[in-house]
Amino acid sequence: MLLFRPIHALFYSLFLKSGQVVALFFQTLAELGSLSRHWASTFKFMLQFGLYTLPLATLIGFFVGMVTALQTGMELKKLGLTDLMVGPLVGISLMREMGPVITAVIVTGRVGAAMTAEIGTMVVTEEVDVLRSLGIHPVGFLVVPRFFAAMLMVPALTVYSILAGIWGGAMVATNYLNVSSAIYYDKLFSAIKRIDIESGMCKTFVFAAIISIVCCYCGLSTTRGAEGVGRSTMSAVVISLSSILIADYFMTRFVGIG
Repeated sequence: MLLFRPIHALFYSLFLKSGQVVALFFQTLAELGSLSRHWASTFKFMLQFGLYTLPLATLIGFFVGMVTALQTGMELKKLGLTDLMVGPLVGISLMREMGPVITAVIVTGRVGAAMTAEIGTMVVTEEVDVLRSLGIHPVGFLVVPRFFAAMLMVPALTVYSILAGIWGGAMVATNYLNVSSAIYYDKLFSAIKRIDIESGMCKTFVFAAIISIVCCYCGLSTTRGAEGVGRSTMSAVVISLSSILIADYFMTRFVGIG
């Protein structure tokens, strides 16, 4: 029985924290009306999610497209299908799965961790308590601007990452696989359907909500000084990435998105 107690405690803690994250999500939706009072901070977070992350997302998206084209092209070459299939495979895989997921991973590591550390530091230095004493709701002041910025900028960032990946795939297709750029782009855009675009965009909105809410929750839950800030930051990254992949699976498998 002693063996099962830690497992029981783990599942209880997971269930409890999941409920608290969901509660924070609905509190954030309820406080969206306060956004008009925090446009300056919202714009700052939009820059963090968007402009400042754009070079990294573009670079990684470019090389993901190159790797995808290289791996699929080498196999398709054996079947003589390189001209017909490399473009569609790169485009659809980036649009449905790799673009949204890779971008979400980048945002989690670059912006999400910083958000958690910033909010966690405010908690341990009692700045959040000061906000409450002044009658300012911490969710409206700290979470809503970050949530709105994520929902606006992460999808835009994903689009740039996908386009960079398509371009990277074209570089490999034309220079290594001997596929003309005209054929590559023609087959790629002919294969991509409306459902592929809707699927990718739906996923990226869900991932943006997961990143912003989970990272803010971990920041607000910080305890025990600087050590607690580090622990909260680690938890935010781990939980966000795990939740993103789990959500991706369930949206693909049961909802039919992807």
